[in-house]
Amino acid sequence: MKQIDYLITEPEGLHALPATALVEKLNKLDCQIIASLKGNAVDAKSMFGLMSLNAHFGDKISFMANGKDEDYLESVLKR
Repeated sequence: MKQIDYLITEPEGLHALPATALVEKLNKLDCQIIASLKGNAVDAKSMFGLMSLNAHFGDKISFMANGKDEDYLESVLKR
């Protein structure tokens, strides 16, 4: 299992456009990915799941990957 913290740098937070772009990247990985923020955990490969976290500028989302491509999580989040 691999865990990475991801800082929200978009001034508007994690709204539909950046959430969609992030989900497209994460869906290329062959592993289960859970995103959590403030006690809420969601499927990170779901745009609606990510948006439901209601992440704002400066928040840190924790991503936990488990599976074949878990070691690639950090490189995908940094792109």
